[in-house]
Amino acid sequence: MITHFYPAALRIIACVIAVCSAVSATLLGTAPPPEGLEFLDPSGLRTTAVVLTMALGVVAPITMLIVEPLKCLLLKAGIFAVSGFGNAMMLSPLLVVPLQEASTATAVVCSIGLTIASIVTYMESVERRNARRRANT
Repeated sequence: MITHFYPAALRIIACVIAVCSAVSATLLGTAPPPEGLEFLDPSGLRTTAVVLTMALGVVAPITMLIVEPLKCLLLKAGIFAVSGFGNAMMLSPLLVVPLQEASTATAVVCSIGLTIASIVTYMESVERRNARRRANT
């Protein structure tokens, strides 16, 4: 059942992830560096967080839209899981800025949802392939 709706869900949810991640990275990039860090460079930490969020939250989901929707499902599940963890990093109390929490939390939830949907779609495809194989035998 989910295989039928997966291509549309992939396009919509991946775009939501990319937009929310871009908003989150922009908000963090325009905010002043975090204060209260003794051992880490605040400016370097902010820059690293912005670059990782752009790479894992924007570029990776958009790249997964290029591949055919029902191919490389386990790779897509892994990419969206990493995207979710990358966005979850932005919820750290040391990094978070006002208004960023909502967009970051939305990106995390959408990434986890798309990871689960990719795994379920993969499981359905394996089940259908095994059923065809049994029918031919």
